[in-house]
Formats: sequence, structure tokens, C-alpha cells
Amino acid sequence: MKIRHIRSQNIWLLSRGNRILYRGRRNPWRSPHIVAMALHREGLQPAA
Repeated sequence: MKIRHIRSQNIWLLSRGNRILYRGRRNPWRSPHIVAMALHREGLQPAA
């Protein structure tokens, strides 16, 4: 998974391959909930 920050738009992207799992203004490094939901969407982790 890759996490990128587009500073000009203040948007964070969390992707795996060519799929975008999260796009938003909150930093995924500081929010474990965002990463957990992205992993759940990919089927890699059961929902808590």
C-alpha cells in the first residue's frame, strides 16, 4: 500500500496497486480507523 499527500489540494490518498482505498483530508498515518477500513475493503482484515 502507498500513502501520498497532494499538498496543493490537501488530500491524502491511500492506494494498493491501481485501486484507491481512501481519499480524504484526514491523515491515514494518524487515524488507524482509516487504515482498518481500507484493509477491510480489500478483504485483508475482518471488520472490528
